[in-house]
Amino acid sequence: MAITKDTVTELDETNDFGFTFHDEEEIVTSSGVPDEVELLKNRLRTVRKTYLPLLQHLAKDPDKPMIKWPNRKDVLDKQMKRMIELTEV
Repeated sequence: MAITKDTVTELDETNDFGFTFHDEEEIVTSSGVPDEVELLKNRLRTVRKTYLPLLQHLAKDPDKPMIKWPNRKDVLDKQMKRMIELTEV
C-alpha cells in the first residue's frame, strides 16, 4: 500500500507512540541540567583551589633532590578523602 496524504490523515489515533515535541530550551531548563552543571563547576573550582597550590609548591625548587615533608601521611590521607568527596559522582 502506498502512503499518500489521504492515508496519513486516516491513521488511527490509538497508535500513539507516546512522544511529543519540545524545544531544546524547555527540556534543558525543566530537567535541572543547569543546576547540576553549576554544582559540578563549583566542585571543580574547589578541586583546583585545593590542589593547584600543592603542585605549585612542589615545583618551586626543582633543583633540590629531596623534599622534607613531616607528617605527610596524615596530610595526604586527609586530602585523599577530600578529593574522593569532591569527585564522587
